[in-house]
Amino acid sequence: MLVVAASGAAHAADLNRSYEADASSSSAKSIVTFSGADWAKDASYFYSGAILALNRDISRDGFRLRGFAGVPLYEYRGDDWTKFDGDGVQADVMIGYSWIRPFVTFSAYIGVDYQDYDITPHDPHSKVTGSETGFKVSADLTSAYDSPFYFNFIGSYSTAFDSYWTRGRIGYNSGRFVIGPEAIAMGNDGFRAHRFGGFASIRMELTSGVHSEISAHVGHQWVDEDKGGGNYQGGEGTYGGVGFSLVF
Repeated sequence: MLVVAASGAAHAADLNRSYEADASSSSAKSIVTFSGADWAKDASYFYSGAILALNRDISRDGFRLRGFAGVPLYEYRGDDWTKFDGDGVQADVMIGYSWIRPFVTFSAYIGVDYQDYDITPHDPHSKVTGSETGFKVSADLTSAYDSPFYFNFIGSYSTAFDSYWTRGRIGYNSGRFVIGPEAIAMGNDGFRAHRFGGFASIRMELTSGVHSEISAHVGHQWVDEDKGGGNYQGGEGTYGGVGFSLVF
């Protein structure tokens, strides 16, 4: 069965570039907001979320509260070439802690994940349909904001539909621009896939005390295993997306 859909799913929130390592401003920042979209073959995904530093300073060690919501839209054909249209809602609320060090930031989160998918017409063979609420864990390791060698390694797992998402990025950081390759592995009860491509981002100060980052990524996705109607991450072929974040 050929299945198609969007990218990042409940893990799209991880596009956030982790301004937590940026302590260059004299005024403390406590909130990161992020939003964006991702496209793959016959699929799209739109998301938004925020991270709040509970100590009111995201450049220091401390607890974080994170919320995220996303909407996947996808279509696929069954074994008899019946066309199915899918849409969903994904959301999580997580509490975590960030450790800020001179050259690296490490963050870990735990929380509740909700996923709901509706397929029209009903597909009796789909393993990922209806709603599930599960326990979710996530962790990421990111280079310092001003380090010329950029890296970010992130992964998450949810018991809802046995979902996982991992990504590794390395690159060159000029101070304003970051560019490099990325590799992604992801899946759930219905599919397994991986991606390889590249990303680029630009940092700007919109107003005094408000920093922003715009990012884009593109590459190729391989679908390793499709076990029945669960691939809301996209079909095999080109993928791409954009993201926008603010810290204030």
